[in-house]
This record gives sequence, structure tokens and C-alpha cells, in this order.
Amino acid sequence: MSKPTPMFVNLYMYAVNKAAYKVLGRSGLVISRAAGEELLSYLKRNGYLPEKPSWEDVKRLFVEELGLADDMVFSREGSSVTIEMRGLKVAEFLKLTMEENFEPVACPLASVILHVCEMMCGCRLVLRGFKVLDPTTVRFECATV
Repeated sequence: MSKPTPMFVNLYMYAVNKAAYKVLGRSGLVISRAAGEELLSYLKRNGYLPEKPSWEDVKRLFVEELGLADDMVFSREGSSVTIEMRGLKVAEFLKLTMEENFEPVACPLASVILHVCEMMCGCRLVLRGFKVLDPTTVRFECATV
């Protein structure tokens, strides 16, 4: 079975995120969270993730199954939680966000990661910052609530 090309994925991510940012600004994160909850439900219902996924489960999905990144790192220090995705395959999209100075706000996959981290931490996370460190590396900086 053929898969979507990396070009398709980059173009799709660019178009959806650019439009969401233009129309909603950072408020687009609310839609992303709601879409992420629906996506997580789908992933569990169809056996891609267990009912109570661990970090290893979500890492396996994103790195091995989806091939979206080469590695994912989770760290927690006090009330700070950091998730870093390395070797992302959406470098063209991320490069454009940097060049055009807009924040990716419509990414249900990122919301799935945050939701699993909330389950692991046993509390709600607030996204304090989303940093594109380079076109292949992003960092989510969160605080526990």
C-alpha cells in the first residue's frame, strides 16, 4: 500500500496551520485540543494505542508506526514538563512557520502527545510554549496544573 508522500504531509500541515493561525491566532490551539481528543479516541478504538497509553506506546506510534519523527524525549522537573520531537519529517512545513513567523496551532497529533503526558503526570498540562528549534526539532514546554 502506498502512503502519502512527505510533500503531501508538509503541504497539508502548512495549509491547515496557516489558515487556522490567520483566522484564530493562538486560539486555534483550542480546536487542536478538541481534534486531538477525537483522534486519541480513534487511535484507541482501532487498536493503535491501548486504553491507557504509556510514553513508550505513544513514542512507538509516532516514531515507528507513523514515521513522523526519529525520536521523542519526555522530561519532567517539578511542575515543568518538556516534550521534544527530533528528526521530524515535516521539516519543510516547520521551515515555513519560521520564515513566515506563525505558530503551528492545528496539530491534533501534538494534542494526542500532550493528552498522554497528562495521563502519565496525573494532572492537566498547560502549553507554555511551542518552540521550533530547527526545521527538524520542536519542543513543547508545559506546566502542570
